[in-house]
Amino acid sequence: MFDSCLDSDLFIVMTSRVRHTSWVFVSVMLLAGCDRIWPSATKPKASESLPDAAQPASATARAGLPPTPVATASAPSADAGIEVATPPHPGPWLTVLVPSVAVYAEPKTEKEAKLGYAQSGARLAVTGKPEPGEHCPSGWNKLVDGGFICSGFGTLDDKDPRARFTLHSPNLEGLLPYTYARNAKNGTPLYRSVPSRDQMRRYEPYLAAESQSASKEGRDRKFSAATNDYAAPAAPSASSINPAPNASSPNPSASTVAPMPSASTAPTTNDDDENTPWWQKQNAEDKLHEMKLSDLRSDSDDILAQRMVKGFYVAVDRAFRWNGRTWYKTTKQMVVPADRFGVAGPSDFKGVELGSDWQLPLAWVYGGLESAPVYELDREKKTARAVGKLKHFEPISLTDATLELKGVMYLGLTDGKWVKRAQVRLTKPGSPPEGLKPNERWIDINLSQQTLVAFDGDRPVYATLLSSGKTSKIEEKDHSTPVGAWRIREKHITTTMDGDGTAAGDLPYSIEDVPFVMYFYRSYAVHGAFWHRNYGVQMSHGCVNLSPLDAKRLFFFTEPQLPTGWHGVWSSNMHPGSWVVIHE
Repeated sequence: MFDSCLDSDLFIVMTSRVRHTSWVFVSVMLLAGCDRIWPSATKPKASESLPDAAQPASATARAGLPPTPVATASAPSADAGIEVATPPHPGPWLTVLVPSVAVYAEPKTEKEAKLGYAQSGARLAVTGKPEPGEHCPSGWNKLVDGGFICSGFGTLDDKDPRARFTLHSPNLEGLLPYTYARNAKNGTPLYRSVPSRDQMRRYEPYLAAESQSASKEGRDRKFSAATNDYAAPAAPSASSINPAPNASSPNPSASTVAPMPSASTAPTTNDDDENTPWWQKQNAEDKLHEMKLSDLRSDSDDILAQRMVKGFYVAVDRAFRWNGRTWYKTTKQMVVPADRFGVAGPSDFKGVELGSDWQLPLAWVYGGLESAPVYELDREKKTARAVGKLKHFEPISLTDATLELKGVMYLGLTDGKWVKRAQVRLTKPGSPPEGLKPNERWIDINLSQQTLVAFDGDRPVYATLLSSGKTSKIEEKDHSTPVGAWRIREKHITTTMDGDGTAAGDLPYSIEDVPFVMYFYRSYAVHGAFWHRNYGVQMSHGCVNLSPLDAKRLFFFTEPQLPTGWHGVWSSNMHPGSWVVIHE
């Protein structure tokens, strides 16, 4: 029944557990609250050299368990008045077994006392044995970093077999917390469990046509090398997603399945037939703006969760092989065929640390320009002579000098040369928010310049480009980022963002586990965007997009801080979030 590359235990759990854990997730999330407190946490070290795509953090974990975090504490020294690190936590550790579990300030499930949450696979340092408490028959575990978690949602046994099937922990040292894959074709199935061969034929009727096309292509190539006109990229192998084998990743060294030809995405159909699924119609691309997320779930059942539109992203927990194909298990405990996806290659652009080497004002060449000329200006003759070039996204140190020459505005560089104002984005922070405390951290966002400056009190410490919401004079198409001042309300290492779009012509979208999300007002957030590289240009539906490296830098710079092992944290009156100030 099972392919030799697939662990039968993994198949059974993936087939059954996703149907029985949703009630736990719902029950936990219903306990959400707003006014919370939490302990401080140590920020991770910044990485100077990062991969293009993050690999699961537990690649080196033992026996399929996520790696054990190094929980340390700091105590003040009476002699020197400095902090002294104490030894790492020796245990016990609680491994979270459910999709999500809340952390509370007290051992009781009151939403006002919720501090944050941890996800499946998280390893949390706890003290002693569970203690009796309300709404938790198994007892409450006290966390070393503060707060309480119901022990029934996890295990203290490192050898517990259930821990083999938890998620990999997000990789906070990499460019991205997970590997992300982009769906390449309309109608791709999002499976609740690994399908059988018969189920694949049922839900993916295009496989037969593609198989015939591939067979014919193979025969043609056998007789004539001149027909080598098809070179589709192969789906990543299991070993490329899981760089080291472990108990919950079956045979990661197996070779990848051959890529499926893209000549036929569906059998020929009649577009006028109402019984023909949208994704099988020849004019599917022209009708996507009429689709809603609910339409994608219209034929869902116990096996199929929904269909996917081209451009949807999933976050990959692990890759495995079964029935001659490579599959991705997502962080949402779903399964997708890897041959319908391409792995995202995010930008490694990052802003500038301000200090002795760099000072405000700064600028960057942005948009579709590969470079921008620098000039020597002759004010008497009113001429400009190009004498060099500035690279795209290269930081530029400016003076306060400006000069208009024949109707063109120029900005002065610190080396005495000039650049056209229209070809760069520059930093122009506004006033700090009212009531800002000394040394309190805050973020300034300039929408007209598409730049961001992070402050520690009145001292600028970081500057970069951003992409805010697209603006339009047509109200229903206007996705402007709001102007005002708010404190960060909640932070998530990752959270899924999807929707139908608010304007006519918008396409449905879904991006699993958007990285480093900081909500500040309603559904508006500052977050990482790995799906585009056009920083400095309006791109979003209203949120503030940053490069992954910039988003991570600010995520761990701002308050509230995220304790070790947690996935999300809320602000409170006692521990308010950092200010986000947005202006034109």
